[in-house]
Amino acid sequence: MEIKVYSPSNPLLKKYIESIYILRHTSDEKPINYITFPSIFTIVTVSEKSKSINKGNKLIIQQCDDNEIETNIVSNFNKPVYIQYEGKINEITIYFKPLAINSFLEYELHHYNHSDFSEFLPFKDYKKAMIDILSLQNDTEKIKAVESYWLSKLIGFQHHFLETVLSEMMGNKNDDLTITELCQKHAISRTTLNKHFDRHICKTPSQFKKILRFRNAVKIYASDKSKNSLTDISYSVNYFDQSHMTREFRSVTGLSPKAFLKKHLRWKKIKLTGYFYRWFTIVQFSPL
Repeated sequence: MEIKVYSPSNPLLKKYIESIYILRHTSDEKPINYITFPSIFTIVTVSEKSKSINKGNKLIIQQCDDNEIETNIVSNFNKPVYIQYEGKINEITIYFKPLAINSFLEYELHHYNHSDFSEFLPFKDYKKAMIDILSLQNDTEKIKAVESYWLSKLIGFQHHFLETVLSEMMGNKNDDLTITELCQKHAISRTTLNKHFDRHICKTPSQFKKILRFRNAVKIYASDKSKNSLTDISYSVNYFDQSHMTREFRSVTGLSPKAFLKKHLRWKKIKLTGYFYRWFTIVQFSPL
């Protein structure tokens, strides 16, 4: 399997899109498996001549010549998902930053999110446009076409408190506020905050914070050359203590922090573009 990862080249899109993946799996390759873990991003995927079979916490993507295209959106899953690719797969995946996809959609994100892995047809021309893009053989042209299409759909989005609340959640780690404190600061009830998170992010504020802490802890551990203790890392990403970190890791991954990091942070060198390489882990198939 080949995975290439691109950052948006258009400066405007950098505000909304974290990364764009091109994935290929050939028909003569053995089925490949990996695990993806909960993410703060909204994930949009299009795949040529394939079908997905959802079996609980396992998702099988198979070659299906009778199905011209499959289009999906994932904005809320809270447990590990086991992914398996079988046969020839040609796929593009876009990771939209938290709240960002709302700037392109006519309706609230919740309108498109009917299940953990929902069919996604947000525009009348979406299916045909994605078929045309997937048919392109040159990856540079493919990425350019993806960016051009989404730029054509940019309509903007404004909310009277969500953008500020998210910024504060993801901002200064030394000034982390609880959900209750955030509500008090912005003079809103917890019910109101939950309602608007559900509409536009498809997660609860508590789920978002739990996933964000998990991702930040993994990122620090993976990049920490001095290898600080798990206790030090737990405080640096605003767990109350190491036992709090352990509870949340078990909730998100099914494993303790020590067991998770030992099992899944096996370094691999994955080709991202024709011009450079970056160190990635199995966890980082989904961007941290």
